[in-house]
Amino acid sequence: MSAAPDDDQATRTQDATPAEKPAPVPVVEAQHLGLVGPEGPVFTDVSLSVAPGRLTVLVGPGDSGRSSLLLALAGRMRGCTGTVRWQGRSVRSGRDLRALRHGTSVARIATLVAPEARLTVAESVVERALLDGTRTAAAEQAFAAAEDLLDVHLDRSTVAERLTPYERSILAVALALVRPADLVVLDDLDADLDLADQRRLLDALVHLAASGPAVLATTTEPSPVPAGATLVTLTPPQES
Repeated sequence: MSAAPDDDQATRTQDATPAEKPAPVPVVEAQHLGLVGPEGPVFTDVSLSVAPGRLTVLVGPGDSGRSSLLLALAGRMRGCTGTVRWQGRSVRSGRDLRALRHGTSVARIATLVAPEARLTVAESVVERALLDGTRTAAAEQAFAAAEDLLDVHLDRSTVAERLTPYERSILAVALALVRPADLVVLDDLDADLDLADQRRLLDALVHLAASGPAVLATTTEPSPVPAGATLVTLTPPQES
């Protein structure tokens, strides 16, 4: 007949059981977020969470407010209702909004933010460094590191409009990484890309998010989105 374990032994056994790790704090969250423009609702009652280390893809048609939602989540759209949380903190004050803006970097949003078509790749890096208040040498270093992560290396003398559609998307993302950020946003990742290049870009963004900042992107087609990404479906406001 075996002896029952004493209290100290039972305690040691319990202590040896590994504790569950708490879920990581989302980089950015939206709760019941909405926006009404001059012509009516732009998006309504959107709730989502962007986890660190992951690619999150918003999928919806052109009238689902994708671009405006990206601007709102990057702290660049006023007039929204609902709640945005950045790194676990509600964005309420001007200071909170500045922290959100500083922590996010916009690669491309509609026609509002995009690489200048007539600049070379090298000139694009210099321009982005000036816009982001980053030293040119540091920006070039960060751009080259981003190319490594994205597995594409661009000819610095090539004018942006002469790049392939895939390379233009990579350029936009790499430029967003010339300064440190916790979240990179990319609108219309499917712009001018066939399904094969969409999958290629999505795989590159999954790898980027796993190695650096979280990535939030939009597209119209869910089928190329890989299992390694989080998919959020958006519907036009009248269908919500």
